[in-house]
Amino acid sequence: MDKPQKLKAIGYVVLVILIANMILFAMQLVSTLMFWIVIALGALFVWKGLPLIRERIK
Repeated sequence: MDKPQKLKAIGYVVLVILIANMILFAMQLVSTLMFWIVIALGALFVWKGLPLIRERIK
C-alpha cells in the first residue's frame, strides 16, 4: 500500500466511525454527550491530525 492510499484509508476509517456514531445516536444507543465527544474528536483529527500525517508521509 503506497502512502496516498494509507492516507485515504485513514480518512475512510474516521468517516466510518462518524457514520456509526450517528447511527448509534439515532438508535439511542449512545448518549448525547458521547455523540458530541466523538464528533468533536473526529473534527479535531481532521483539522489538526490529518495535515500532520500528510506532512509526515510526504
